[in-house]
Amino acid sequence: MTKKQSVQQQLTAGPNAIGFDYQFYYFMYLALDLSHGDSIGFEVRDDVHIQKNDGSVILFQGKHSIQTNTSGEVQNLTALDLDLWKTMSNWVSMIEAESDRYAFLVKNSFVLFTNKNENFNEFITALSIFKVDGDYSIVALKLRELAKKTTDKIIKKYLKHILGLKVKEAKIFLSKLTVETGVDDIITKIKNRLMKTARIAAIADAIFDSLYTSMQTAKYLDIKDRSKFEISFDDFNNRFGRCFLVAFKERALPKRDFPILLPEDLETQTFIKQLIDIGEISPGSKQVITYTEQMLKVLNNFSCWVEENLLFPHESEKCDSDAIFLWQNKFNSKYREINKKLASGTAIVDLEEDIRAAALDIIDYLREQNLDILEGKLGIDFSNGHYYTLSDKLRLGWHLDWQNKYQNS
Repeated sequence: MTKKQSVQQQLTAGPNAIGFDYQFYYFMYLALDLSHGDSIGFEVRDDVHIQKNDGSVILFQGKHSIQTNTSGEVQNLTALDLDLWKTMSNWVSMIEAESDRYAFLVKNSFVLFTNKNENFNEFITALSIFKVDGDYSIVALKLRELAKKTTDKIIKKYLKHILGLKVKEAKIFLSKLTVETGVDDIITKIKNRLMKTARIAAIADAIFDSLYTSMQTAKYLDIKDRSKFEISFDDFNNRFGRCFLVAFKERALPKRDFPILLPEDLETQTFIKQLIDIGEISPGSKQVITYTEQMLKVLNNFSCWVEENLLFPHESEKCDSDAIFLWQNKFNSKYREINKKLASGTAIVDLEEDIRAAALDIIDYLREQNLDILEGKLGIDFSNGHYYTLSDKLRLGWHLDWQNKYQNS
């Protein structure tokens, strides 16, 4: 690495920026689990805080790392991790700033959350034992051992600061201290919590996008105008409840570009046979491929929508029946006069030219239709492909005698 690159890395805010984002995502995650009477704040009393209905407060500090070990995993939170002791020293400073330290300690709990992993951290092990037996002397001994072990003057200073608490204060502080390691994939955790409302992953994604944007905007405006961003359970519902409406109303079905695998002999497809017979396309034309791709795109998407429960089978069938209803009305209208001639004794072979003209009028009309799907529109291109699908399944046709002509196709 060149000297210039080293200086540039020191000046960039990337690691700090992702740390702030990490804290905000954790704030979102906690906000989704608020109870009646609770409130949550971002960068008000701490990185994040929650005030419970009973008046107690949980203070959260988040530490994010982008450093990895040789295996590519996020680095561990070691017993001599600077972030660990800096965070605890900050909380000790809060305690010391209070006129009634005991009351503050009784009211507040402390949570350090980090994406760093925990692997035999001596302090965390000692803390776990203390919470069982209440023997503070073991923890104090471990802190003194760590202070002797490290050569880092800043960590030594933090450890000395923490050891400066009175024994009674230290015991309460440690009993209310939690270190959450491995808090990673926070966006996935948020979306999993949203799934309790959305039930469908695609809808949870839509809620997440809307909620994240709305909360970031609210944070900016609140801090700009009032210098704090704090919301209660009711505030959350009133200010961001609209973000959840997508879970309770129909939304556009996602159209995906699946790979198209064309059949070997395109012109043996029933819907292509129908189009060739009425003169809409010629054998060997490029339109044979184009229309097949349109049909397969619709088939693939409908199958995906039903499989992912974005579209129920009866809703898919309703789209089919509506399309067939439009076709049937137009079919009856265009063949009304031809049917009269057949009824009067004219042979169908003598009316073939009229039948082809009527068939072309029918398909031209239907290609202009934008079919309904749920509460939206399927789109002209998908509507065309949908009609090709229905004609390939012999649920409709263009020629007057289509059922007899293609039933054995």
